[in-house]
Amino acid sequence: MNAFTAVTYDVCPHESLCEAMNRYEIEKEEDIEAAAARAAGQDVAPLVEVYQTPAGKEDVPLLYKTYRFEAYTCRCGEPRD
Repeated sequence: MNAFTAVTYDVCPHESLCEAMNRYEIEKEEDIEAAAARAAGQDVAPLVEVYQTPAGKEDVPLLYKTYRFEAYTCRCGEPRD
């Protein structure tokens, strides 16, 4: 059975930053998109990549899907009100 892992990223285009923050295992009965959204909210991460690890190939995770969350996008280069 395949395993899924969500990896959150801190992203700031103004500072040329894209840094991995945390990894979250996704339970097999969990909805993948909901798990990615929960991880993004927990880390305030605008980018979450979900990796799929095929059974028997634990050393070869494959990118399953990328999720972007505009609510957590860096706004450091925008003027303040």
